[in-house]
Amino acid sequence: MVFLDLVIFEVYYSAFQERIVGWCLWYPSLNWIELEFCFADFKNTFRSLFCFSVVSYVNSFDLQIISKVLALLQPHDWAQVAQTCIALRTECDIAMKTLTFLDLKNGGFVMNDWYFATLTKRMGSRLRRLELDCWHLMDSSLENLPESIEELVLCGCDHHSNQILFNVSCRLKGKLRIFAWSGFGGSISAKGFEDVALNNRCLTSFMIDCGSTVDVNQAVRTVAKNCPLLKELSACNLTMETLVFMFECGISLQRFRHKQRQIDSFHITDTTLTLIADNCPLLKELNLVEKTIAESAVTDSGILHLAERASALRILKLKPIQCSIASEVAIMQLVNFCGNLSHVELSNFKHLSDPPVYELVQKCVNLMELSLDYSQISDTSLELISIHCKGLRSISLKCCRKLTDLGIKALHQCGSLESANLGQASGLTDGSLTAICTGNPHLKVLVAGYGQVSDKGLRAVASCMHLRELALNNCSHVTNRGIKQIAGGCPMLRFIALSYCEHITDSAVISLAKGCPRLLKVRLDGCRLLSNPSVRILSSTNKKLRYLSMQHCTKLTDDVFQYLLMALSLRFVDLGRGKLTVAGFEAYHMQRPLVEICIDGRPYP
Repeated sequence: MVFLDLVIFEVYYSAFQERIVGWCLWYPSLNWIELEFCFADFKNTFRSLFCFSVVSYVNSFDLQIISKVLALLQPHDWAQVAQTCIALRTECDIAMKTLTFLDLKNGGFVMNDWYFATLTKRMGSRLRRLELDCWHLMDSSLENLPESIEELVLCGCDHHSNQILFNVSCRLKGKLRIFAWSGFGGSISAKGFEDVALNNRCLTSFMIDCGSTVDVNQAVRTVAKNCPLLKELSACNLTMETLVFMFECGISLQRFRHKQRQIDSFHITDTTLTLIADNCPLLKELNLVEKTIAESAVTDSGILHLAERASALRILKLKPIQCSIASEVAIMQLVNFCGNLSHVELSNFKHLSDPPVYELVQKCVNLMELSLDYSQISDTSLELISIHCKGLRSISLKCCRKLTDLGIKALHQCGSLESANLGQASGLTDGSLTAICTGNPHLKVLVAGYGQVSDKGLRAVASCMHLRELALNNCSHVTNRGIKQIAGGCPMLRFIALSYCEHITDSAVISLAKGCPRLLKVRLDGCRLLSNPSVRILSSTNKKLRYLSMQHCTKLTDDVFQYLLMALSLRFVDLGRGKLTVAGFEAYHMQRPLVEICIDGRPYP
């Protein structure tokens, strides 16, 4: 598989840079007028290559570097430069024809109707899977989908109508095997998903994540009734009646993911687990999440029944709001029956402590992901994990209150962690944070909020050059110095949360924006020292910024709305009321009607 957005063009662009630098050794300087012309020509050339990542990189280049590179070229060398660009474009076109998987989820505002239409003309007949961000696309754009696609993932569908689904149905009729949808607005209804199901009866995977305006139960019932080969389902807010109907249609799932956001959808109970286990004997993945406040009715009986009937499980994630009935004995039996588990999440299980963890690491030798949030485990569990789980990629210990600095330091020995969530866990200090980062150099996700972390610990975090997500909420000892270290060492960051880090100023945010040009989501709630320059630099520098939250930042004035207009990829913004006026909000809303706006957490208007 080749990721167009992050691999192909980066490779070609790097080679192109090297060639330019080679030329620089031989030629005297251009004057400034010629330089500006040449620079503009380069940017236009790269835009013609339809390279979304490269366009942003060119725009974010330091002008002094550009000057030194291009100032050494003579006008008569431009022809050679143009030939290089033509060769680069030819290579890109050839690569496009060979792709079987194309990821266009991070194109940002560049991925508009024109670009997508142009891209589809260059896609070859080998393309089987397409992942696409539709936020900047109209419904009609999907009329141009390549007919070879069998797997389609659509996200950012927040302002579309059923027409977009109708276009998918018509274009890919009878060919879709996997369909995924994510969108929380627009005028989408269950009817649109019915069209997809009725025209693609060979669907094996149906994934839908949407708002309350869509009758998900009706859509899932239609899929269950008309797609007998369905093996994978991901949905939200399903009722018990829909679950029963689906199994009565003869559906036997191998992968089932459900998120309960509404009180009237099914909860994690013995009845639910029994129903799923009895009707899905080949179940490999079960992921059930509760979001509404309710005491889980899961007991040992339900867990044991699941263990006995679903021994083929590889992925088990149970996240009730609170489970105070199920005992450690049941969890230990679950591990004994399901020895092939590689991904385990047992969050909010009140009685979960060290003994089940011992069984887990002994029996599940292929463990790659482990989440034990709000559990009663101690340092003993972490020492066992560090010894027996050398293949562990992800660990979450959120709000585990019996851990110490010594226990967390043991995670240093894991060696291959890519994700670590230690938010609100006891024992998180500069020393333990340093141990995790130095021992796991390929770390991509780190949550260390509410810990006793200072700039000293962030020095180690800055050594994680692959880091993509970082949360440091409520770390009151963090200052500009630590954030600037992050900006200098973590250029791949896409998400950062610094809410209520009260010593952070505009200077730190400016460093972040310049050092981390790929930022998509930024949370700075409660950073009361921040003002307009932070918004200006994020909006102008981070071209793919989608989400910006600055609740209770009271120094902001109406000038920020002009800066936000530069953030063409922005979809959500939450600003502190402070000095902002109703007129300012109204003016911005009129110019960016699709952007969701909040004031200190409350929707506007």
